[in-house]
Amino acid sequence: MGYNAIDLFCGCGGMGLGLETAGFNVLYANDLNSDALKTYRHNFPSVIAEKGDISRIDPHQIKKQLKGKKIHMITAGIPCQGFSTSGKRNPQDPRNKLFKQLLRFVKSIRPEMFVMENVSGLLSMQEGNAFEKIKNYFMAEGYHVSYRILSAVDFGVPQNRKRIFVIGTLKDIPENEIFPHIKKNFPVTVREAISDLSFLGIGEKETHYRIEPKSPYQKLMRSNSSMIHNHQSSRHSEKIQKRFAKIPQGKDSRRVLKKSGTLKRDCYRLAPQKPSRTVTTLPEDFVHYSKNRIPTVRELARLQSFPDTFVFLGPRTTGGNRRKHDCPQYTQVGNAVPPLLANAVFANLLGVLQNYHASDKTSIKKKSMQKLAPLIRA
Repeated sequence: MGYNAIDLFCGCGGMGLGLETAGFNVLYANDLNSDALKTYRHNFPSVIAEKGDISRIDPHQIKKQLKGKKIHMITAGIPCQGFSTSGKRNPQDPRNKLFKQLLRFVKSIRPEMFVMENVSGLLSMQEGNAFEKIKNYFMAEGYHVSYRILSAVDFGVPQNRKRIFVIGTLKDIPENEIFPHIKKNFPVTVREAISDLSFLGIGEKETHYRIEPKSPYQKLMRSNSSMIHNHQSSRHSEKIQKRFAKIPQGKDSRRVLKKSGTLKRDCYRLAPQKPSRTVTTLPEDFVHYSKNRIPTVRELARLQSFPDTFVFLGPRTTGGNRRKHDCPQYTQVGNAVPPLLANAVFANLLGVLQNYHASDKTSIKKKSMQKLAPLIRA
């Protein structure tokens, strides 16, 4: 028994982990990318995780596959490149219409709630008209639609990452009850997130912890973990290491290296005393704060709030034209919804379901991540 969810555009599982740790049962997930689904299936072995073009998947068949189980929640972390202010923002980008696939599932399954996550640039696309059209589609199906830009750093994630959460409910629920309330804690810093992993040098790999956890956040991330996964550093040349060494903490490479040559891309040296910038899909966008190397997959996963028990599969990284098609571990991490942020959203919505759907009340067993989350910088 419990509250059941479907996780569309699931990626590697950031949204799914937030759902699960909040107390939802994720029954079905879908994504187009095989590498991301390898990771998802490994970490959520009981979920039916289907690879395929969502436009060709029939929601009625999914209902049959789930044997008529009631679905309370449908989530969708829809690809955001078409709306991102760092991209071309082409109104004709076909990804801008992927919300219609969520709409199709919502119309067929009629969950009590749906949640769509995207970049905050969605609000300003076509001077706001694009978002208004999206809202109207769901409102025409009888859903009350609320939205809010949430910052991951306000919910215990050591990263300044802002995303819009669009939430639809069948019942008319006050907006201040729908969204989680910010706890006025100090933000978790990069040092507090990854200093226990910073022993790794250039071109090294380690599966065992060498340093005791130094912060509540590190204790949270290491909970129930006996080893380190995905902690492998790149083998940079001496030339690259020397360039990295010239970049001060909290500075960009282009400003500092303009007189001595530049790297292929601009990169930013993490500031240990602050939360990270938004984690991207390209590892070379960042330099470790104390080592002359890019962060490992595990270090960036920590900045995204993935616990150390979460394992990323597929190629570690890739380059060139393959980046258009592959989804290596670094890309999986950068594309994900931070699990602690997702957990805050879904834990709050679980309470809303319990309050407004009394007939569906049932015992909920939340996992340890939810219990520990409030301890961060308490």
